[in-house]
Order: sequence, then structure tokens, then C-alpha cells
Amino acid sequence: MGFRFRKTINIIPGVRLNLSNGAPSLSVGPRGASVSIGSRGTYANLGLPGTGLSYRTRLDSSARSRTARSAQPDPSLRLELEQEVDALMSVVSSIANIHELTPDPRLGISWSELETEYLASRQKPWLVPAPVRPAKPELMPLPEQPDERTGVGFFGKWFESDAARAERLEELRNQWQQTLADTERENTLRQHRYQQQRTAWAEQYANWQFEAKEHESRLIASQAEARDQFRRDSAFFESRLGEVLAQTEWPRETLVTFEVKPEQSTVWLDVDLPEIEDMPDKTYGVNARGTEITEKAMTQKAQRENYARHVHGCLLRLAGIALHTLPFDSVVVSGFTQRISKRTGYLEDEYILSCKFSRAQMASINFAGIEHVDPVEALGDYPVIRKMSTTFIFQAIEPLFFDAGFN
Repeated sequence: MGFRFRKTINIIPGVRLNLSNGAPSLSVGPRGASVSIGSRGTYANLGLPGTGLSYRTRLDSSARSRTARSAQPDPSLRLELEQEVDALMSVVSSIANIHELTPDPRLGISWSELETEYLASRQKPWLVPAPVRPAKPELMPLPEQPDERTGVGFFGKWFESDAARAERLEELRNQWQQTLADTERENTLRQHRYQQQRTAWAEQYANWQFEAKEHESRLIASQAEARDQFRRDSAFFESRLGEVLAQTEWPRETLVTFEVKPEQSTVWLDVDLPEIEDMPDKTYGVNARGTEITEKAMTQKAQRENYARHVHGCLLRLAGIALHTLPFDSVVVSGFTQRISKRTGYLEDEYILSCKFSRAQMASINFAGIEHVDPVEALGDYPVIRKMSTTFIFQAIEPLFFDAGFN
């Protein structure tokens, strides 16, 4: 089938390598149901991601031998088996009641919060540092003028002649004058360099201020333009919703396609629903002696009812996720399955459910007590297209679409 919407998310449970106490084991299959093969044996694992519920039982002969040895009733064994049955039936129940994982749209992001996030992603602040003002130079101290005693040795005080004294003083005076001239020249150079640096800094700082103001003006214009574009940027909304859906845990590999229509304040979403053959078809219990787990086939009506709850719950959960992630007014979710066409004999996609969920209507759901909500009845309160009998048998429908008179 050609996808109706442009964005596609495919969650593939995959294969995982587990390391526990240094002993590796391989888990094959989706996260909800898998087989683990390791040094301690082979186990079947059944669980519903996101619920914390799982069931694990050993498949190899060593596990079955314990049951064979239990000829006499063992209260501890019965208790253990009953706990395993309770866990297993909880998983079966959780698959039928997947709607219980629906987030409350009222607790999602608001328009103002999303706009802040949008603008921040497009804001480029002025990061150029201001030029540093040069520090005033430290001037060299002027040399002190030598007095008559400078340079006189111990014996000179008693034996220096007048000619030697005059020669000494002349040399000291010449040295002082040279040092004074050098110091004054150095201080003059330092002052001159400082004035040059000060002039250059003043020019650079003025340019920096001008460029900063220009950038701020451009940023204000850019933000104004971004604000104007915000509610029309479908790519931004689709990217955000895609990230959330890609991280959403689901009991099976699930294909979701979607498209955001900001002008309608609506998310359009298609989901690949499981077949009824994929649903649990047995119930479990403990035999009268309390020695083993027994299984009993569900009635066809019970299996169809669980299937109906599951597919309606999938639509309700996806609607909650979309409205929790994006503050739009509504979301249209349509579910399809694969069936053998009576016309062509080929496997084809057929839609069986299509429903428009509004934020206002979903606000009437008591999410704190969502376990009491029947998703089949709940969708009846919304504009829904479905052909479902009283015994939960579905027929193909034409789903809602952009040009199908949507309001």
C-alpha cells in the first residue's frame, strides 16, 4: 500500500544481548515476547513493555523434570505456580488494556512552552566578546641624582684627591643623565604605545557596539519572523512527534505514518494494527493438584473482545501521545490490518477503525482512573468510522482523510 502520510516511524524490537553476572545470553524476538538462550537454560519470556509485567518459564527438559518429580502436592510449588499464572494473566490483560498507558493531554506541553523551545532552537546570541580596554602603563621610576658621596670607597674618604673627586662626580653625573634620558625615553614610549592602544581600543569597542546592536536588531527581526512561522512549521512539529513515537514502547513491531496539518491544528496518523491471530488465545491456571500450569483456549468471542479492546486502545493511546506532545486541537487516528483480499487473493491493507479525537473531548476522561475506561465505548463518544458487529467482528471501512469533508 502507498502510505497516506509523509512521515514514517517503524519500531523494531530486534535482538538483544544480555549480560548478567558475567554470563551472556541471547534474547531473540520482540520486547513483548522472546526466547532467551543461555548457559542456565532456555526460557520463554512474555511481557508488555512499559507495564513492568512479564512472565518467564523454562522450556528445556531440566525445568520439566521438576514437575515430573512432584508426585505429591507441594504448597510452596502451588504458590509459585499461582504467582507465575497471575503474572502471565496480567500480561494478557495488559495487552487487551493497552489504553491504560495513554498519557493525559492536559499534562503535555503548552503553546508558550513549545514556542520558547522553537525560538531557542533558532536563536544565535551575540557571542563575540567585547574588546578589552588596555591597562595604563606602569612607568619606570626616574633615577635619583647622585650626591657627592656616591661611589666613594673606604679609603677614598681620606685619601681621594680633588682631581679624582671631580672626575668621579663628572662620571656619575654623565651616568645619571644617560639613565635619566633612557628612562624618560622609555616612559614616553610606553605612554605613546598606550595612547595608540587606547585609540585602537576605542575604535574597536565602538565597532563592537555597533555590530552587537546590528545583530540584536537582526535577531529581533529573526525572532519576529520565527514567531510568525512557528505555528506553520509542520516540519518542526513532525520532528518532535517523530522523536516521541520512536521512543514509545509497544508490544509488537508497529508501523506508524503521520502528517501534521498546522492550519487545521490537527495531527493525521495511521497505525498498523495487529491481526486477531497475533492476540493471546489462551487463559492459564494451576491444576487441581497444584503441580503444573494448565492452559485453556479462549472462546472466540472472548478473543474477539480482547482484540477489539486492544485496537481501540491503540488508537486512544496514540491520540493521547500526539496531543500530549503537540498542543493541537485534534488528532485523527486510523488503523489498518493486512487481510487476504476476496477480489484478488493477495494480502492487502484494510482500514478497520478511524476516529477524530478532540482535546476538549479527551479532557473529559478521568486519566487517574483510566483502568475503568472501556476503550470500545469511549471511542463511541467521538466521530468514529467503524463497522463492528455486536460480537466484535470488523469489516473494512474508508478512513477519514484530508479532503473527506473534515471539520
